[in-house]
Order: sequence, then structure tokens, then C-alpha cells
Amino acid sequence: MKNRIFLMLFLLVCTVQAVAQSYVEKHKNGDWYWGLAAGFSQSLAENAVSTDFISHQIPSANVLLGHNFTPVFGMKLTGGLNMQLSRCSKAAETAMPNVYGNGRYSFKCLTATLTGMVNISNMFFGYEDERPLTWSFLFGGGVLKAFDFDKKIQAWNEYPYYPVNGDGGVYALGHVGVQCAARLSEPWDLQVELRTNVTDNQYNGVSNGNHLDFYLDLMVNFVYHFKNGKQGLRRFRDPKREPFVDPILKDNSASYVETVRMGEAMHTVIPFYSGFYYLNVPTTKRVEVVANFLKKNPSVNLNIIGRPDVTPDEDVEYHRMLAQKRAQVVKNALVEQFGIDEQRLRISHEERALQPYKTVREWVPSVTFVMESPAE
Repeated sequence: MKNRIFLMLFLLVCTVQAVAQSYVEKHKNGDWYWGLAAGFSQSLAENAVSTDFISHQIPSANVLLGHNFTPVFGMKLTGGLNMQLSRCSKAAETAMPNVYGNGRYSFKCLTATLTGMVNISNMFFGYEDERPLTWSFLFGGGVLKAFDFDKKIQAWNEYPYYPVNGDGGVYALGHVGVQCAARLSEPWDLQVELRTNVTDNQYNGVSNGNHLDFYLDLMVNFVYHFKNGKQGLRRFRDPKREPFVDPILKDNSASYVETVRMGEAMHTVIPFYSGFYYLNVPTTKRVEVVANFLKKNPSVNLNIIGRPDVTPDEDVEYHRMLAQKRAQVVKNALVEQFGIDEQRLRISHEERALQPYKTVREWVPSVTFVMESPAE
């Protein structure tokens, strides 16, 4: 059993790496995340089918670390504490009710698993940056350590009706399941996961002659996505929506110098992905250019103007919110990261912005800056 599980894990890793290679050219940014999970386990071992399902639930908890190699394929490492209930046979419970009581006994399981994930939504319907709900197929394996069996089984084992081995042990573990992930925000997801686990028949201290036992996990995961080190992104980007590159700053960054022109816009523009309002590493460097300009020119104040996406007509309030938050996040960076006096800055937004550099795109969601004199 153990050899089969380890072979399955090896093949899983090789398969994911091979298939992921075809996506690397399109999606440059990996997606690392970690999370906490809470839920319960339901034993499907001996005599479990005849028990009351609701009364058989005990809380479980997991911690996980995951990586999406592509929008379709990913893996995660999960470790956790599983609380489980099992029970004796109905015959033993009936024969000696004063000994076996309600027939239930508890034990704990420490688990460590490696899980492969196939995002069914992205596989069949294409990747979308802002899809609110996705479904994934899960498969994988690991190890399980059973321990801390209920003390009552010591009294049970004095009789021949239903002996339970309370020594515990370490067993191989395999699982398959489904996951539904809801996008709460750019960094946060809420995931609901249902897994069927298969392990050694003796994991619950009892062997009925079968080779395998099963139990279910129903977990709710709270997941946080880390920023990518190079671009400051937390998730994959659609290749059709690469960030706008200002050709003036890109081609003439060494020689171009901002000059004071009251009432006019700065040449420096902060571009944003469509639908987003956070700064990444390259755009933070542009904010630093603005901060340095303000430090060299203390007589200049700025109106920070947020601009919406290309088609704000479809949801005016939503795109107004994006424009306002883009301006606010730039102001926060100027104040908190670069030490600019907040009194020198004000924010505003436009319902529909003009594209500063028409040679690149017809429209770019962005933040621009207009130089102003200090208020009297």
C-alpha cells in the first residue's frame, strides 16, 4: 500500500511538471498561497454506516501551503489534526451495554498530504483573472498517524466481543475530492473542500478482514495569496492583459526630467491592470519618481487623479470605485512609503479618462498627476 501511494505521488509530480511546461510561456507568474482550514471528518469504517451521521462529527483543523504552476494545474502540502469517532458492533453493544455504553470511541489522526489540483473551470472555460467561483478536482496521498485512543477501550478489551488495538500506528493515505473556491478579494479566497480518504483497514484499531478503510473530510479553507517577487502580483495574469508600459519612461528614463508646470499634468503616469487598483513593483518605482520630484520642488502640490477602465458604461459605480481606489492607493504610497506630507496631496477621479499615450493603446486605466500651487 505504501509503495503504491509513493509511486502515485511521484507520477503526480512528473505529470504536473510536464503539462505545466506548455503554460510557462503564456503565464510567467507562479501563484503561492497559504491557508488555515477547519471542518470535520466522518468515518466510513466498521459499523459507521449504521450510526447517526450528525452525532458522528468532531472538529478537525489543517494548515496548508500551495502553489499553482499554471491556471489549471497546482499542488499543495497540507498538515493537520483529524479528530475521529468510530464504534463497536451492534452485537457487542447489545450484549454488554454496561461496558460498551453507546458503542462510540474516539481517537486522533495527524495527517500530512500532497495534493494535486486540476482547475476544471479554467481548463474547460479558459482562464479569467476575476472569475468569482472556480471548481477543481483533487487527488493525492500522504501519511496518517493514529494515536490517543479513547481510554474506555481498555475496559472493552477485557471482553471478547469487540477488541480494539489502541496502540495506533502510521499508515499510507490516498484521497480524491472536489474543491469550490470563491474569490473574496485580490489576496483572499474562501474554499470548500470535500475529500474521500482511503487508508489501511487497521487505522481505527479494528480489522474486519478488509484491506482498506475510508473516511470523509469536509473542510473550509481561508487562503491568502502571496505577492510575486518580480512583479508584485498575487495571481496569474491573462496574457491579453499585460500591464501598460509607458514608452517615454521606458525609452528615455535616463534623460527625461520632470519640470514644474503649474496647472499641467506630469508626464509620469501610474498604469493599472484592468479591474485592479493595487501597486506592483514597477508601478511603485514610478510612484517613487513622483515622490522625488515633490521633494525637489516643495512649492508644488499634486492633484492625484484616478481613471477608470475602458468600458465604465457597463457599471458606472464599480468603475468609479476603481478610479477612486487607484488614486487613494497612490496617495497612501507617497505618504507612507516615501514620506510626502499629506497636506500637499489631494485625490480626485474622472468618469472617463483620456489616454496619455495613444501610440500604445486607445485606453489605459491609470493615475495621473496635475501640479498645483499650495493653498493660500
